[in-house]
Amino acid sequence: MSTSPTADPLAAARHLEGPGAHEVLRAAARAAGATLREARLRSVHHRAGRSISHVYAATLENDGQAREVLLVAHVDAKPLPEAAFVLEQDGDRIAVWRFPNDPFLPGLPSAVHFGRVRELLDALGVAPGTVGLRTRAYRPTRRAVVEVTVTDLSSSDPEEASGRVLYLKVLAGRRAEELADMHRQLIANVPVPKVVGVAARQGIIALEALGGATLREALLSGAPLPEPAALVELSQRFASSGLTSRRDPVAFADPIRHLGFLAEVVPAAAADLRRIATEVAVLDAPLVPVHGDLHDGQLLLTGRDVTGVLDVDGSGPGHLASDAGNLVAHLEVIGHVWPQYTERASTYAAAVAEAYRPVVGDRPLALGTAAAWIALATGPHRAQDAGWRTETEARVAKAIDAVT
Repeated sequence: MSTSPTADPLAAARHLEGPGAHEVLRAAARAAGATLREARLRSVHHRAGRSISHVYAATLENDGQAREVLLVAHVDAKPLPEAAFVLEQDGDRIAVWRFPNDPFLPGLPSAVHFGRVRELLDALGVAPGTVGLRTRAYRPTRRAVVEVTVTDLSSSDPEEASGRVLYLKVLAGRRAEELADMHRQLIANVPVPKVVGVAARQGIIALEALGGATLREALLSGAPLPEPAALVELSQRFASSGLTSRRDPVAFADPIRHLGFLAEVVPAAAADLRRIATEVAVLDAPLVPVHGDLHDGQLLLTGRDVTGVLDVDGSGPGHLASDAGNLVAHLEVIGHVWPQYTERASTYAAAVAEAYRPVVGDRPLALGTAAAWIALATGPHRAQDAGWRTETEARVAKAIDAVT
């Protein structure tokens, strides 16, 4: 074991690859008085130049009792929180934790604890009732989403008796307060969820659930889809909302952060991808309020009408063409994930692109779509899909095709 760390903090990620990864988990388990019996890599979260997290489905044994848990091994370019359990391996620092004990999200343990959630709901003025919890999303160090169902069988109110649904978002730092402010700014123009309340010290925002199926669910089920013009109109309502935010959709849409990984996986495409990123970086378009990650999973429908917009965490001043391109690429990638829906997805994606084109311009839309495909190309590896290299190559090809 060395006493001096490597120059690149993210070089510690080498300990998360191959057989060495399990040794890191074993050491962390031993320190907690447990034994690691099994671990399977479930997902990889890479924020280029900033951090890398590996999430494992693991089995720990303690006092003869086996438990299924999620373990996270994390390396970071910034100093790790004081609450983090840190291992030093060959001079490198690696944080390891068991969900929900994410040191970057100190409110997460409370958000998945029945009693503490009930206390939080009481403080926010939510009617009494039995609490049911379901973790819907977790991105290490960044956020978690917990679905809360509150049921009061003694109530005469049908909604309370059948179960009121809320969502708790757990965010780092002061993001919960910022997000609540963004929702309040947008709600007059855009159908975002209503804010129930904020537990600022814990980094938790409580949101009302919105009804309806997602656009993705409608596309997969064969249900009627919104007129493409309605999606353009939604984007224009975002643009006219007057939203002020510290979020940076331009940086989020910039594909440069993905090029290092993709150049390793698809080296023959590296030059083409860099040309796309260079052109995206100098896109000449006005900055207006945008969603920041607009896609088919963020839009809720009642019939053919868009009646809900989710996950505005990244909303702020950006390029409308980036939002449009992101939506088009996400619609088309449905055919990659569910090949039986390729024709329906591609046809609708083309119609949506045609509706946006007069508003944002042909070349900006092509660049926004290509940038989205570059980001989507990292998804199969993140999810550790079988055959992820082949699918990565296919998505890179779509990015190049979008601008040629």
